[in-house]
Amino acid sequence: DKRIIVTTFASNIGRIQQIIDAAAKGKRKVGITGRSMENVLNVANVLGYMDIPENVMMDIDKLNKLPRSQAVIISTGSQGEAMSALYRMAFSEHKQIKVDAGDRVIISASAIPGNEVSVSRVVNELFRRGGNADLLEYGRRHLLRVGRHIVILRKDRRYHKRKRQQKS
Repeated sequence: DKRIIVTTFASNIGRIQQIIDAAAKGKRKVGITGRSMENVLNVANVLGYMDIPENVMMDIDKLNKLPRSQAVIISTGSQGEAMSALYRMAFSEHKQIKVDAGDRVIISASAIPGNEVSVSRVVNELFRRGGNADLLEYGRRHLLRVGRHIVILRKDRRYHKRKRQQKS
């Protein structure tokens, strides 16, 4: 029932294929945002590295007209880059996509050392924008918002709570 936004490395063709396949299986349409994601997908498709089912891919403007439950967006920005599509979505700067409580955002990458602060900044802003965003997956951890806390669920089922940072 929610729109799904997935961000991963544009060079991770295998992951992009998995996202497209899962969307097709769930009878959802897929839109791409982010220049490098669009370029890599086009080249991979032309070279035969992608197997994209018919009528699954859709322009973002057309995708926005569908019910949220039928949409998947694949985006750049898994490392919190300031000019990436996910960053622009999180900070309400994206011209075509607005993130809100009707979205599930999945970050399908672990932060490269040195990028943790920028990734955390984007994650925090996504929670603020979504208000009731129920799950944000980050690498092998699952961040679940519970009241004023973010619960970090690890793959080994241990968890701990981290108090949300207050805006100054």
